[in-house]
Amino acid sequence: MKPNLKQAYPPDWKGMPMQMSARDRELWLRFQESMPEGFIHFYFDVQVGTPIIEVPEEEPEMKAMVEQTTRLRIDAVGEKKNEYWLIELRPSAMCGAIGSIITYKTLWEEDPLDDKIITPVIVTDNTNRNIISAAGRLKIIILLV
Repeated sequence: MKPNLKQAYPPDWKGMPMQMSARDRELWLRFQESMPEGFIHFYFDVQVGTPIIEVPEEEPEMKAMVEQTTRLRIDAVGEKKNEYWLIELRPSAMCGAIGSIITYKTLWEEDPLDDKIITPVIVTDNTNRNIISAAGRLKIIILLV
């Protein structure tokens, strides 16, 4: 099932995404301060993967609710001209952050929106050199903010 981007926001949008925790928001605001150039849009709480429960087509309200609650959700996706950044916001990032971002990337690539490059990114305030090394070998960007 294709990723569900939902609403697009401009790169300088300072609002509060509905599903973002207060700790993730702190990381997001710090990321915005030092954000690389070239972003066109950002999307939040982006759904990937398939719903865990099958709902008949004749129940559209239930189907939408099941999709919203059972598909995995990426904290943020940054869109550039030829690339999507899949962004995991994780205070004190450790192994779980790597597992999450690899899972999101894998599910996105199973049924991609288009042929843009997919770049997995972890935005964190703290980690260690083992996590940085492992992420580097897996081609995951770690941004310390």
